[in-house]
Amino acid sequence: MPFATLASLPAKEIFNGTIRGHYAHLEKLTVGEVTLQPGVVLPRHSHPHEQISCILEGVFEFTVGTETTVLRPGMAAIIPGGVEHSGRTLTPCRVIDIFSPARDDYR
Repeated sequence: MPFATLASLPAKEIFNGTIRGHYAHLEKLTVGEVTLQPGVVLPRHSHPHEQISCILEGVFEFTVGTETTVLRPGMAAIIPGGVEHSGRTLTPCRVIDIFSPARDDYR
């Protein structure tokens, strides 16, 4: 399938259903569109995947390692594999998440 509307792909719930995303996968890459309500907490965690989280809409307080900032549309969190990260939404948010290698657990 060479083209997709991410929001029309089947939803995958993560973090016990607090986050719901729509993900497309290649052999070595996963991309997802995630819509979050205000006040959603992304618990501190890490994974071996490199990740870029691009904010399309909303305001998201994000921590990568020991650095925290408030992300707004057009900004991104750049997360190396194995680095702990967390956050919380300050407003409703729409985010594009990109992972490499692919997140098989999100299939």
